[in-house]
Amino acid sequence: MFKRISISEANQLQQDKQANVIDIRDPQSYSNGHIPKSSHVTNENLAEFLSQADKAKPLIVVCYHGNSSQPAAQFMTEQGFSEVYSMDGGFEAWKLQYPVDVD
Repeated sequence: MFKRISISEANQLQQDKQANVIDIRDPQSYSNGHIPKSSHVTNENLAEFLSQADKAKPLIVVCYHGNSSQPAAQFMTEQGFSEVYSMDGGFEAWKLQYPVDVD
């Protein structure tokens, strides 16, 4: 089962435990700004991500507002990730609190 966490908890988890962050938004939204060190995961590259990811590391799933990330986080739990989180508020809330990288 995944857990829901706040933006500040997600930031702390990324810093303290080097949690992996995956962003499931559309490519244009991701290229317009994303959480530093996050990976863009779509249906097209999901199999590759699953084959290469360290499933023992915490995984934070991010979407636009924290809604789509919940079923995606549940799916990642079912794929064998031991510690999965859905970030409440999504990227839209994150960018209000933290600086954002733009490619």
